[in-house]
Amino acid sequence: MLDAFGQRQQRLLHLLLDHPEGLTMDELAQALAVSKAAVHQHLVALEREGYVAQKELRKTGGRPSPAYALSERGVHLFPKQYAWFSKLLLEHLLQELGSAAVQSLLYRLGQETAASLRAPLVAHPPKERLAAIVQLMHTLGYEAKLEGETIAARNCVYHDLAKEHPEVCALDLGLLDGLLDQPVLQTECMLRGGKACRFCLHRPA
Repeated sequence: MLDAFGQRQQRLLHLLLDHPEGLTMDELAQALAVSKAAVHQHLVALEREGYVAQKELRKTGGRPSPAYALSERGVHLFPKQYAWFSKLLLEHLLQELGSAAVQSLLYRLGQETAASLRAPLVAHPPKERLAAIVQLMHTLGYEAKLEGETIAARNCVYHDLAKEHPEVCALDLGLLDGLLDQPVLQTECMLRGGKACRFCLHRPA
């Protein structure tokens, strides 16, 4: 995500990453070899977008000056190895528990996640709830679309991991079963050559 910023803003963000206690405008200007006005311009833009936040005032010989530090959102601009950690953890669970037990565990995790997200959805009528669930899925990273009574996800948020360990798909089923408060039926899967992962309402006969 850092590629979206200019070179000078990237350098400023790296400086703040190296100094979690924060740096004043004077310190940033000196480190970047630019004017305070230029630093101020970058800080205003980054603070407006929520990547940088002011900390406590700091004495610098004259009047106390605010220190600037990365916000939580700013820290998340830098690469994380979630995929590596997830793969390591999943492979260990598979060795310890076996495939069936891991699928069951991931399904329950999906349902527990749904339980923590379901409250705002309860007030919606059934048809509107589907649309609200699709919007919720967008916030979780899914490129989801409502097609009648089918939810089509055109991306897999953990595609590489699921391609190697398809047990991960149980998490999606648990999540959607929990959000809809009824079973869903997966009719298409990207891992099996489908163009999307499709989930439709399953009504037992």
